[in-house]
Amino acid sequence: MSVESPSARVTAHRRVLDRLDRAPEPAAGVRTGLAPMAVFVLGGIALWLSLIALNNATDFDTNRTLIGDTISMKAIIADHAAGRGLAWRAWSGGAAGPLFAAIIAYQVLTAGFLWRAVVTGIRAIRTPGADLTPFVRRTNQALMMFAGLFLFFLIGGLWFAYWLHLGPAQQVHFTLLVVGALLAILVNLIPIVEAVLERSRTTGS
Repeated sequence: MSVESPSARVTAHRRVLDRLDRAPEPAAGVRTGLAPMAVFVLGGIALWLSLIALNNATDFDTNRTLIGDTISMKAIIADHAAGRGLAWRAWSGGAAGPLFAAIIAYQVLTAGFLWRAVVTGIRAIRTPGADLTPFVRRTNQALMMFAGLFLFFLIGGLWFAYWLHLGPAQQVHFTLLVVGALLAILVNLIPIVEAVLERSRTTGS
């Protein structure tokens, strides 16, 4: 049995150190600033929705009345002109309370998913070379719920013809849907940008 000489061990150790010196740099997504920007915007949306849910819970009657007027199509029925052919879609205003409570619960749940994605993103950013896949996956889940909330408002509002008397509300819902979609695109671009920059770095070295 051959015994490795001390000089051979030193040489092998130096080779290991050389390989470590040539190790790839941390993930490019963090270096470009895409991940921090996505986490920052996502955190802003999470905080905004959290405050919305808090306001709705502590000032329940205000929006319950608004929802009641919308689903009962009160303004349209009183108009005697616009939307008269849609008045048959009206619901009882008494359904506004349970419906609004369900909306608040969904907002709280969605905000929780958004905060979970934010925390995952912060942890990934603070760890050089960390895999951002969990952050992207959790962000997609949260933004799907976020988009679902405003699709519900848009489709439900369309059923009750709320654009006739609540045009600004419809515009807000559509704008937030677009914001969610744009943020989803940004987050899902991060792994692609990382891969392209890493390939360029590897090819150029």
